[in-house]
Amino acid sequence: MYGPHAKDAESASPCIYGLPLDPTSPDRTITVRDDRLEFPALLDAAAACRREGARLRLVDQGRLSVSELEWLGEAGASVYSSDTGRVDGAELVLVGKAARRGGAVTAYFLEGAFADPAAPGGLAYETLRELGRSGLDLHVSDKVHPRDAGRLGELAYDCGRGSAVFVLYHHGPIESGHVELAAQGIWIHVSSRDASIPDGVQALADCARAARRAGTGLVFHIENPIDPPALADLSAAGAILLFKTPPSDYRSPLRPFEAAAGAVRLDSRAFYLFTDAVL
Repeated sequence: MYGPHAKDAESASPCIYGLPLDPTSPDRTITVRDDRLEFPALLDAAAACRREGARLRLVDQGRLSVSELEWLGEAGASVYSSDTGRVDGAELVLVGKAARRGGAVTAYFLEGAFADPAAPGGLAYETLRELGRSGLDLHVSDKVHPRDAGRLGELAYDCGRGSAVFVLYHHGPIESGHVELAAQGIWIHVSSRDASIPDGVQALADCARAARRAGTGLVFHIENPIDPPALADLSAAGAILLFKTPPSDYRSPLRPFEAAAGAVRLDSRAFYLFTDAVL
């Protein structure tokens, strides 16, 4: 990964409980899959992180039971689940309640379709709404399955009721419906490869302004060269710029934008685990 947010992953990182701090995270964070350690060791690791003022993020692949996830949440571990690891998302409601008691968060990422309740597999849309209302952060991608704006708006409303965060990974140009969603408090990630620059700058800027007024943001992943005037418009509108291109020459007009982007600390709940991809 290139750009101001990139860090040297080869450099030695401090460890807690033998687990290295994530070099790409802006804070003291350890990310571990549920198959890395047995449950008692994960519980000890969560306790060690709490003592050291760090965060333990557990990637839930369905290996642990719900009661074990509850124990980890109470111990302060944030649980990051998905429809690839745990299809029966409704059981995470209990995990979310335990995590809140432990001062942690529970997040669910959905790439699959909003499934019909009677269909095998997938996550029913009403179940997803229940997760949002119960306080779980929801991260939804439209990379594989287009999403209905009305349903996304309902999910945003449910997350607001549950004091949860709703994040949309959008693939394609920004349209008026996305501006309306941003005004409802949704975080939106979009890649420069999909944004139809320069024609789409105005829509992106409108979306960024709407999100900023709602207390969230438009996260613009810069994966190909963008002209400085377009970046100036987006920056003025409040878009959060994440550069994934190689650092420019020190004489380049892009350098001020890269420097400003490097100083931004993105809210840890505004992305699913890592900032470096539009999922």
